[in-house]
Amino acid sequence: MVSIPHRKTLMTFGRSLLSALLLGIFAAPASAAAPSYSVKAVNTGGQYDSWRLIDNAGTLYGQAMGRSAYHSGGTTHVLDLPTMSEYPDARVSAISNAGHMATTEMWASYMPDGPVKAYVTVNGANTHLKPLSDGSGLPTAWANGVNNAGTVVGSSKTDVRVPGGDPYNPRFASHAFAYSDGVTKDLGTLGGVHSGATAINNAGTIVGYAHNPSWRERAFIYQNGQMTDLGAFEGGSSAATDINDSGQIIGQSAHTWDTSVQSAFLYVDGVMTDLGWSAGNPSKAVDINNLGQVIGYGADAKGLQHGFIYQNGQLLQLDAALDPLAGWSIRSTYSINDHGQILADACRLGACGTVLLSPVPEPETYAMMLAGLGLLGVCARRRARRKAAA
Repeated sequence: MVSIPHRKTLMTFGRSLLSALLLGIFAAPASAAAPSYSVKAVNTGGQYDSWRLIDNAGTLYGQAMGRSAYHSGGTTHVLDLPTMSEYPDARVSAISNAGHMATTEMWASYMPDGPVKAYVTVNGANTHLKPLSDGSGLPTAWANGVNNAGTVVGSSKTDVRVPGGDPYNPRFASHAFAYSDGVTKDLGTLGGVHSGATAINNAGTIVGYAHNPSWRERAFIYQNGQMTDLGAFEGGSSAATDINDSGQIIGQSAHTWDTSVQSAFLYVDGVMTDLGWSAGNPSKAVDINNLGQVIGYGADAKGLQHGFIYQNGQLLQLDAALDPLAGWSIRSTYSINDHGQILADACRLGACGTVLLSPVPEPETYAMMLAGLGLLGVCARRRARRKAAA
């Protein structure tokens, strides 16, 4: 005789199965399938629009008609900044989750040695960032990062002369700076001449690059008033490009003394890890979100660039995460928000432009979720019937 399970046994089994399904859905991402993305061409209507940042609300930041701008709700907004020339080359270069926009403006794209001004804009108010020096020729300040407190970091020309060169046409060193409450602070170097700050997180930790006494460029972290060398791969050179609120740092470093080939890295708890792009070809880590997802790009053996994402210890070329029938090829990456959306440069059928990559959940995940919700509904209906019968 075949025995029929008791109702309590069936309910226990149902709860166990549901727990297993939910555990599968919310298990550690390291065991999950590779991500996949939908691709949408970014067309905001302006012939010369250039977008390089995306926030958690999906707002785009960058440049429109040579001026700093952002695009939200289908409308492009140009910042009301005092421009240095009729045809400036300006863009929003950093954003915070609190609405700050750090911008950098050159005199013109055809005058790379002209003056450069940095601003921070919040709630419609613009503040000019005073450079570290006004006395060494044309003032220069680049804004590269900003946090929720409104502290801006970047690099600025100083009045420190670079050794050697033409005595009648001296060159001056650029140093990393932090701007807060009207004060621009020189962060110094690692014993060399030049430095630059590239990012700051909401804890106020700053990262960037600085020369050591041997003129080697090294990645640094600046906290508690002190600049610390993060080290490098065997080649001895490195630079940090970003830091998230968990203190995870990204950048690139050389494995050989020839610094022309740099490899993207992730630095966590004192350990610098190569992200795993082809060892003989250069790669760059561009952005990291608060989930620890890193985006970047690398060159293949033919010198062609390909975008990638690194997460849970694995590097994935983004082309492999797209529908192959769509024909897209991701060339480089710019920005990733905390929803995993990626702003990138892509080509299809010989035409290239900016695209938005949005994560697509795996079909198996949806199936498991629906099965779990269905089983949850069955259990709920059984409990309701028991209560009614009582």
